[in-house]
Amino acid sequence: MDKQLYQAVCINGHQKTDKYESTTDPKEFCADCGKKLISTCQSCRTPIKGHLKLEGVYGSFRPTNIPNYCSTCSAPHPWTSFILEQSVELLALDTELSSSQKELIKNALPDLLVDTPATQVAIAKYKLNISNATKVVKDAMYNILIDTVSETAKKLLSN
Repeated sequence: MDKQLYQAVCINGHQKTDKYESTTDPKEFCADCGKKLISTCQSCRTPIKGHLKLEGVYGSFRPTNIPNYCSTCSAPHPWTSFILEQSVELLALDTELSSSQKELIKNALPDLLVDTPATQVAIAKYKLNISNATKVVKDAMYNILIDTVSETAKKLLSN
């Protein structure tokens, strides 16, 4: 019989395993950063799906991607919220960007994390406005976002 396993991920987004068997949050902490491990959405408590163990299929497979949002209630997972919050805080530090530029970038951020019809517009808003930021903020934003943005945004932001 096929068996759905779950992810154990710390609130900073470090995946401990995608083969967690319980549907309750682990009572452990992350070995990388010391933060609490979770295996459920913190809003609706739906387990975060991990590896699907198929009966009769053996071998190793790539780890399951860590989702940005809950598939049941659409709430951002803690690591997604943290990335968005840190990005907004970085923008606030920049003295070269106007308030309207900061607002445009801030509003574009959620659409950079997922592929939607709005992703292309978000990329344009981000690239046009971040070019005016200080090098420190520009580099830090790139480093925060590059591992989290959608594949489409990753390709276009790297150019």
